[in-house]
Amino acid sequence: MAITLESTRWSEAWLQALASFSHPGRLRRGQQFADKRKVRRLEVKVGEITADVKEDDRWYHVTIHLPPLDDATWDQIVERLASQALYSARLLQGEMPPEVVQVFAECGAPLLPEAATLTASCTCPDWEVPCKHIAGVYYLLAERFDDDPFLLFLVRGRSQEQLLTMLRQRRQTTSGQETAADDVYQALPLEQLLESFWDAGSETDQVVFHISPPPTSLPQLKRLGPEPFPTVNLQDLLAPIYEAVTAKALEWAYQVPGQEP
Repeated sequence: MAITLESTRWSEAWLQALASFSHPGRLRRGQQFADKRKVRRLEVKVGEITADVKEDDRWYHVTIHLPPLDDATWDQIVERLASQALYSARLLQGEMPPEVVQVFAECGAPLLPEAATLTASCTCPDWEVPCKHIAGVYYLLAERFDDDPFLLFLVRGRSQEQLLTMLRQRRQTTSGQETAADDVYQALPLEQLLESFWDAGSETDQVVFHISPPPTSLPQLKRLGPEPFPTVNLQDLLAPIYEAVTAKALEWAYQVPGQEP
């Protein structure tokens, strides 16, 4: 089943992927356990997710395995991400573009779980997979992936910071080899465009704007990486300015038409 995120949250994409090879009834049984009071010690690390789930007065230990990708596959993924300026720019700003699912698929390494890659176990006596405790961890993970989708990268072998470092290094390596923009796109002479110059075309009908706060605070500053000044913390210094600008931009974006800003 193809999973896309153009109109879907990461939590829903994660659960859709699981539902493609799990019995839906057993999967739904876990919702009641997704309450954080019944799931504790949830830990996401490379290749493995663990948690303890409480039922009645007993705790059961859940272990979920997703094999980490090898170095060669990660190099291929980073190569593709770096070749797309929009993807790499959003990643460096702390955002997870939904298109990365397709990038992973093209590299033969699906980002979301499949029947052949995911295994799970629980210390409870129920031999079915997923048992309700495993399903509960699935649901809590879905919430976590909405909060921090980069955890999907971590379980497959790279933390957010490791990935961003690889992207920066790749962009620096190729920056001197990139073709100039004028060589890539040859604009027609202005005299050939006079009749259609002010016509935006039907393509603009497909443009949809969604304005929301960035999922990561201060993405512009974090994209620059560590500052070279030993005695000055630029993020602390400039944070109030960026936060004020963000707040004002959101205020204008959601203003009722006809009202003055």
